[in-house]
This record gives sequence, C-alpha cells and structure tokens, in this order.
Amino acid sequence: MEKWLSFVAVIASFVTLLGFVGIFVKLGREKGESDATQKEMRRDIDSNAKDINNLGAKVNNMEVENAKLITTLSNDLIWIKDSLTKIDDKLSKKEGK
Repeated sequence: MEKWLSFVAVIASFVTLLGFVGIFVKLGREKGESDATQKEMRRDIDSNAKDINNLGAKVNNMEVENAKLITTLSNDLIWIKDSLTKIDDKLSKKEGK
C-alpha cells in the first residue's frame, strides 16, 4: 500500500509540475501575442499620425492656393466692373449728345 501511495504522490507531483509548466507556456504565448499586437498597433498609429500631418499640410497649401485664387478672381471682377462702368459712361455720354 505504501508503494501505491508513493506512486500516486509521484504522479500527483508530476501532474502538478506539468500544470505549472502549461500555465507558464500559455502565459508566455499570450504575452508574445499581446506584444506582437501592440507593435502592429504602434506601427499603424505612427502611420496614421504621419498621414494626418501630411493631410494638415495639404489643407494648409490648399487654403493658400484658395486665397490666391480668390484674390485673382476679386481683381478680375473689379476690372470687369470698372470696364462695364466705363462702357456705361460712354454710352450715357453718346445718348446725351
């Protein structure tokens, strides 16, 4: 009977040891997967940050270009208005004669 209890104790110790090893292996895998996921997310976040900064620069450039275009259009409209005023004045003078 004592041999049987020794055998059961050895088996129980071995199973307990295997349980601890299994837990540590599982924790190691999960930590590795978590680290890989974090690295991938960090790359994605950095890439998105660069894209956002690039978009901000593009928006600023577009605002400058739009300001130039509006100024040009405003000047053209002023010129057209002045030209129409001159034509109207000339027509008014001809009608008055």
